[in-house]
Amino acid sequence: MININFLANRVNQKDKQKEQDVKIFRLSTYVLIAIAIIMVGTFSFKLSTNLRISNAEKKIKEYKESILAQEATEISYLIFVNKIKVISEIYQKRSNKQEAMNYFSEAFADKAEIIGMNYQEEQGGLILQLSSDNVFALEEVNDILDSPELRKEYQNIEKSVLSRTEFGSYKLTLKLELKKND
Repeated sequence: MININFLANRVNQKDKQKEQDVKIFRLSTYVLIAIAIIMVGTFSFKLSTNLRISNAEKKIKEYKESILAQEATEISYLIFVNKIKVISEIYQKRSNKQEAMNYFSEAFADKAEIIGMNYQEEQGGLILQLSSDNVFALEEVNDILDSPELRKEYQNIEKSVLSRTEFGSYKLTLKLELKKND
């Protein structure tokens, strides 16, 4: 008798289907593992990025608080610097006035006496009133005022009022511009 196996073809098809199912199962397992790794990687990257952003925001907040805490100190410092500048300007103006007084006192030592002074802060000038005992001393004062040495120190000197007193002395009023500070 002859054996006819009608299921052999079917068994071969089932074996092929099993092999194909195993390949698909392996491939889908690999894809699933890859997707899981990608998801874990993405999650860990996002988590580390969020932590860095959070730390950066914390530092920014701390720096802002530190800057705001230093604001009063900075304002005090700026006020102090401005006060120093103003004091320096006042001192320099006063120094220029004192320097001019000393210079003219020495220049007119035996010839004239400084009997009056008026400081004009806005114009940066000084008005001096000189008194000479006689016309010869006054002429020497005039020569000193016109001398190149004095004009080198003080370019703008204006002789304004000249008068003679009843006692024979002469009074001369000078207007001069003080040296500018740069």
